[in-house]
Amino acid sequence: MRMALALAAALLPLAAHAAPAEDWFRAYQYAARPQTLRGCSDCAGEHDDVCEVPAGVLAQPIGEYAWARWPAPGRLKLLRSKADPDCAVPAFGPKGLLGGRSGVEIAAIRLARAAPSQALLERFGEAAATHGWPVAPWQRKPDQMIRAHAQRSAERLAVVCWPSEQGWPAPGTSASEAQSDPGAANSCELWLLPVKPQTGDPDLAGVSFPATTAFSAGDSRWAKAFDPKVPVDDSLLLGGSPLPAQVVRPTEPALPAPPPAAVARCGEAARKKASTLERFEQWEAQVLGTAHSLDRREWTLNAAAWSGHCQEMDVLRAALEQQLGCTIARRGPCLLANGQPADAVAGAR
Repeated sequence: MRMALALAAALLPLAAHAAPAEDWFRAYQYAARPQTLRGCSDCAGEHDDVCEVPAGVLAQPIGEYAWARWPAPGRLKLLRSKADPDCAVPAFGPKGLLGGRSGVEIAAIRLARAAPSQALLERFGEAAATHGWPVAPWQRKPDQMIRAHAQRSAERLAVVCWPSEQGWPAPGTSASEAQSDPGAANSCELWLLPVKPQTGDPDLAGVSFPATTAFSAGDSRWAKAFDPKVPVDDSLLLGGSPLPAQVVRPTEPALPAPPPAAVARCGEAARKKASTLERFEQWEAQVLGTAHSLDRREWTLNAAAWSGHCQEMDVLRAALEQQLGCTIARRGPCLLANGQPADAVAGAR
């Protein structure tokens, strides 16, 4: 009987979910360093035990990942090697796997199969970057950014969608089964992610480059990224043949991921966070050679001053808003190296 149930559990994901395209979304779990978490194996009322999570990357097709992912309310089952016992940990909240700072990242990622073109790499000749694969937006800090050159053989364009309590991988129609795909409640970004040149496997020792600001999964501006019939390639950023009209569908804007995104305009409280503002200005001076684009009286950012460095501006502005807990208005257009406003390319806000 037990063997029959095991076989049924193995076969049900294949019957319940259509087989994904080769380059469709996969659920990735990664940690730059070994982490020690606490969770339950059977989740039948026993006390939590230690769950050791080694450094590295585990991945699974997103449809298969959904199956029996929530063995108990509020408990998300980790991806584990065959040698390790199951472990389901608290998911959301300040101390949860998806909302806190556990050192383990979960993301739905669609990775390009081919290396980026030279035309795309020229946008990342010397650009804002971060060591390893990116962490969730609410964990980023301005002083963690570096400047680097993208290497063609070591990068792949990727659609990265972050967890949401209202979207993937929260429970769907079944209390134990996760939602199978990212939806409007999930915040996504395009990145160049580091891979090992020889194999194309994830490389957590490499460098990642943010390519866009955040957008909701299914956003019509990025319809190609969510069409399983269209592979992820440079045309997402460089342009290409438009998708058929029936593929492009409007969606509701993404709900903020925990902790809540900043919504109030910055004011007096932000001025008291002097160390955060100083870190921003230090990075600004390193990129621009000056530190005068932020108006602390009106709380606006002079985007024109960042022309030629629009990606860096978007990343640093988002990180600054997160640290301050409020929003900073952008004044004027940021121009790309070809003189075109960045808004026309990436839909920057």
